[in-house]
Amino acid sequence: MKAPIKKIFLSVASGCALATFAASALAQTAALPPALKPPPPGAFSNASPILFREGGAGLPPYPVVVREETPPAKAARMKWFHDARFGIFIHWGVYAVPAKGEWYMSNAKVPQATYRAFARDFTAANYDPAAWAALFEEAGAKYVVITAKHHDGFALYGSKVSDWNAVKVAAAQRDLLQPLADAVRARGIKFGLYYSQSQDWNNPGGGTGNRPAWDDEQKKGSFDDYITKIAVPQVRELLEKYHPAYLFWDTEYAMSPERARPFFDAISDYPELIANNRLGGGVLGDTATPEQRIALDALGRQFEVCMTINRSWGYNATDLEWKSAQQLIRNLSDITSRGGNYLLNVGPDAEGIIPEPEVERLKAMGRWLKTNGAAIYGTEAGPYAKPPEWGRVTQRFNANGSSTVYVHVWNWPANGKIVLPRVQVAAVSGKLLANGAAVSSAVSPTGLIVTLRGSAPDADVSVAALEFPAPLHVAEDVIHPIDASSGGTPLDPSGGNPPK
Repeated sequence: MKAPIKKIFLSVASGCALATFAASALAQTAALPPALKPPPPGAFSNASPILFREGGAGLPPYPVVVREETPPAKAARMKWFHDARFGIFIHWGVYAVPAKGEWYMSNAKVPQATYRAFARDFTAANYDPAAWAALFEEAGAKYVVITAKHHDGFALYGSKVSDWNAVKVAAAQRDLLQPLADAVRARGIKFGLYYSQSQDWNNPGGGTGNRPAWDDEQKKGSFDDYITKIAVPQVRELLEKYHPAYLFWDTEYAMSPERARPFFDAISDYPELIANNRLGGGVLGDTATPEQRIALDALGRQFEVCMTINRSWGYNATDLEWKSAQQLIRNLSDITSRGGNYLLNVGPDAEGIIPEPEVERLKAMGRWLKTNGAAIYGTEAGPYAKPPEWGRVTQRFNANGSSTVYVHVWNWPANGKIVLPRVQVAAVSGKLLANGAAVSSAVSPTGLIVTLRGSAPDADVSVAALEFPAPLHVAEDVIHPIDASSGGTPLDPSGGNPPK
């Protein structure tokens, strides 16, 4: 039995805490005075001046809930996630049968009986987890997160607490999670799971988010019974059976501290587990998850931008609005330069086939990363709050005290020169990652002038590595604004009105 992790409950006086205030409070949690130590089970302390609300779900501020661990211990637990920088999100379930996206049941107000019948055509007949894992490795992804259960309540494994799953009612008639977990781990890729805890449109008592029930069957049972009898037991099943490295909660509608507590207790039994910020009930989470946009986190957590390749998460046969490979590569460059991760989604069809446009783009990203991965994996945010017009910057702090600064050139200069503003020290050496061509630099009143010879070796993003004797620091040019909606339930994930 794993040693349980202690919990700390803090509270705040306003709905959105200032970033510096919240970060300072969290840094001190390991050394709280006795008055702020965890209260008895079921109780929540209001002794601290800090409240927390993730934003978007229309919920009030709640006392903050975090793990009790030292900053070095947390850094060690988060290291693989920090270094990974690029992961694959997989939205797969019964919604792939009507092929109109993962919100189809809610958007079209499909009755439960009609929707459940789609499971007979969820065959996974061409599902090849080894091929998926090979593709993800070729793409350069370091972790994978798949929807164990999305908002429609359908589980991709044989749950003991609900028959609405791939083993018992679907044509697939088998566990779809374990083979993928085995396949990606065999390639050194971390395995993670997504779980929708507050919305479940088919299991008794499950919530419907910010929309009223559209089927009388959804009015049966209570949400608390659903939490107790289905959601929490399923989370424990997933943790015990698959041992995910990462758990992605989604939407915190109606998640009070009392409802969130058993979920938090469950994940606290796994000391190495990383969880995102969408559980609700005041649980801060390890990572912020801005959705479909690139945004920093106001509370200083590691952040992860989750994004689709077209406009849909689940398979949508009519959605052909594919982002270009260049856009995806530049998104990765941009997000990494800000210190975040990129979780890029694929939506397989009902047979388990990943659409070819998604495959093509993932392979293109892999080709770029094979050459330029040093500028992404394990790097830190660049020194600029406001990105240079010519591209982005990441950096690596080396063990000997030196640093490597990676200059991501999006727009290759006609005169071969770019400027690193306010840098007043020349690089010891420099080269292009693509071909090893030398790159020179010289200090000027405006900053460091970097001279690039020839033409761009990569039409998407060309990267130069500059070696400096010490970490590169520049004065901030702007102050990052607090983005209160940088994570948590999107303001309008379903297309409906925000809850009152």
